Amino acid sequence: MNGRKRMEQGGSHKNKDAEKPLLLVSAALIMQENRVLLTQRKRGGHLALHWEFPGGKLHPGESPEQALVREIEEEVGLQIEALTPWAFVSHDYGTFHLLMPLFRVGRFYGTPQALDVHAVAWFELPSLRQLTFPPADLPLLAQLFAEQGLTYP
Repeated sequence: MNGRKRMEQGGSHKNKDAEKPLLLVSAALIMQENRVLLTQRKRGGHLALHWEFPGGKLHPGESPEQALVREIEEEVGLQIEALTPWAFVSHDYGTFHLLMPLFRVGRFYGTPQALDVHAVAWFELPSLRQLTFPPADLPLLAQLFAEQGLTYP
């Protein structure tokens, strides 16, 4: 009996969460002089007032990079370019699964403003330990700290 037949006869790895929606979000790592730009989620929504890497959901037909350029301009009023894939996270939130690529931003123009977020601010890395983040951001923070020779949390 071949391997394919065995899989069909009970060796399959059925995903009991197959009906769970997949949310694709693109996020930005924007740094300046050893500080990182973060946004704070609005009140009243999922993970309200948590700090996070700025970004947002992809619209149909958008690439992650296109969505990120649009979202950063809408949320914080910056124009960004020279995006480089830096890391990604895959996180199960129970009711949906999040897949989030994080892009390092090579250049940005403008002054950050809280246009479609509760707040926006620059933070030095050690101060991030005092903030509350969504669970999906934690491995990205650990990687960012490690890159700088620091530990998180």
